[in-house]
Amino acid sequence: MDYQWLQLQFEHNPDKSKAGLAHALGLEPPAISKILKGNRQIKAHEYVKMRRYFGLPVDGENAVSSQSVLKPLSQNHQESFLQDKSDTADQENWIIPETVLNRHTSTSTDKIKVFSIKETVMEPDFKNGEHVLVDLSDTLPSPPGVYIISDGYSYMARHCEIITGSKPPQIKISARDENFNQHTISLDDCKIIGRVIAKLQWL
Repeated sequence: MDYQWLQLQFEHNPDKSKAGLAHALGLEPPAISKILKGNRQIKAHEYVKMRRYFGLPVDGENAVSSQSVLKPLSQNHQESFLQDKSDTADQENWIIPETVLNRHTSTSTDKIKVFSIKETVMEPDFKNGEHVLVDLSDTLPSPPGVYIISDGYSYMARHCEIITGSKPPQIKISARDENFNQHTISLDDCKIIGRVIAKLQWL
């Protein structure tokens, strides 16, 4: 949605230029071209400056109030030993219109995080390098689905399903890779971070 919004602003403001916007943001013109091509996300603070550049209403940081700012699933949202900061160093905040999120989920924005897939065992459903949205409020795999779980060292995407009638409750963990050894684990011993509810897919 970033590139579409920016394209629309240039269409409505023919007196504005990519070079002028880049200067207002303290960026090089190629960065604006990347945004317009959909190859770069607009950062939250850049969005505020863009609105000011195009003469749109700005109320400090509240200018993004109609936009949901989603942060990466990082060390700030998990135990310090789980993931190195470098794992999320290449991730940035996502800005998504609230109307888009509200059509698909009732979960509050602070409970939705961005996660980058770092392996291939879930392909073709989830490819290495793809970004997904994770609902941190949903940690019970009923109904079954794809969840981000922890093995105590890192986060990973896996298909999780409660085994009906198991006592104590057991969860079957599997992946798309036929060589992956599916296994079961007690619900109490399974560290479920949240359900995957969406992904960014380039066509």
